[in-house]
Amino acid sequence: MASATIHSWHRIKLSSQDYQSGEIAVLMGAFRAAYVARNGPDGMAMFGHWADDGSCYWVYTSPKSSRHIAPLLVAYSAVRTSAPDPQGLSLIYGDESGRNCFETGFEA
Repeated sequence: MASATIHSWHRIKLSSQDYQSGEIAVLMGAFRAAYVARNGPDGMAMFGHWADDGSCYWVYTSPKSSRHIAPLLVAYSAVRTSAPDPQGLSLIYGDESGRNCFETGFEA
């Protein structure tokens, strides 16, 4: 079971109010700190997009991020999810090669 968590995409929901009050900067800063502390692991990335109705901002962390940001995932009540549709996603921070996981939904 633990390996499923380690190799999963995770999704964090920020309300539009949270996003506008700067919570995305706090989240990105914490992710960046973990990324830098781990010397920028290949495939470690965070992506995001607005919900179609604008009610929330969805943040996705790549499978290679999970083991490096476990406390962050807990703090933001992240949920495991399948690979998101890459259309419309923006890279928030990290290694753009994290997009390679979109095609297969798992790490090779």
